[in-house]
Amino acid sequence: MRRYTLDIRGRTFVVDVDEQGGDRFKVVVGEESYDVEIIGDQSLDAASITPSLVPAEPRTLPAAAPSAASVSSAHAAKREAGPRPMPKHAPRPAGGGAGALVAPMPGVILDVSVKPGDTVTRGQEVAVLEAMKMQNSVKSPRDGTIAEVCVVPGQAIGHGDAIVRFASA
Repeated sequence: MRRYTLDIRGRTFVVDVDEQGGDRFKVVVGEESYDVEIIGDQSLDAASITPSLVPAEPRTLPAAAPSAASVSSAHAAKREAGPRPMPKHAPRPAGGGAGALVAPMPGVILDVSVKPGDTVTRGQEVAVLEAMKMQNSVKSPRDGTIAEVCVVPGQAIGHGDAIVRFASA
């Protein structure tokens, strides 16, 4: 169940939404309860994401703070090393375009849970994208069939790069 607190024209509303399955929800607004069914939707421009916290790896702290010289030399070494190369087998993602589910933010693909020919439903996880040390579940914005998977695990992608393309409806 999700709880939303909304401010509409200066009035505060608390809305509880409980997914009952598929496109059915129980929505409680104040003391009123509604059974809601989604009977239509429109294509979304951006992907749906669900972030989750990932525990940090344990590490020991240095006894003393590093000197400014060691910090700047570490940053210089990082700059010289340049960006991480993409795996050789990774296709280069193209921009979104019609029928594409695109990355909502830059990050690294950790997992892809679909393949070409798979049928997906709205809200089904398609991939996991790591951004800023958080794992984000990228979900399908609609029902459809996957025509192409444009990324592989370990691949760095930018905002708006295609993750999957849907077959024409």
